[in-house]
Amino acid sequence: MGAEKGTASPPSVIANVIVGAIKARKPRTRYAAGVGVRQAIFFRRILSDRMFDRFMMRMLG
Repeated sequence: MGAEKGTASPPSVIANVIVGAIKARKPRTRYAAGVGVRQAIFFRRILSDRMFDRFMMRMLG
């Protein structure tokens, strides 16, 4: 999210989450990593598909 605007997370953030998932004794099904991902997941839960698509299109430009 926002890679065009220079607000993307550095690759090291994503790599650290992957390493943590690999080392976990009980890994989770999904991991949220990066700038704005938790907010996107929140909005995905509360918005309809159509509204979420509009939201994401506005966020991505």
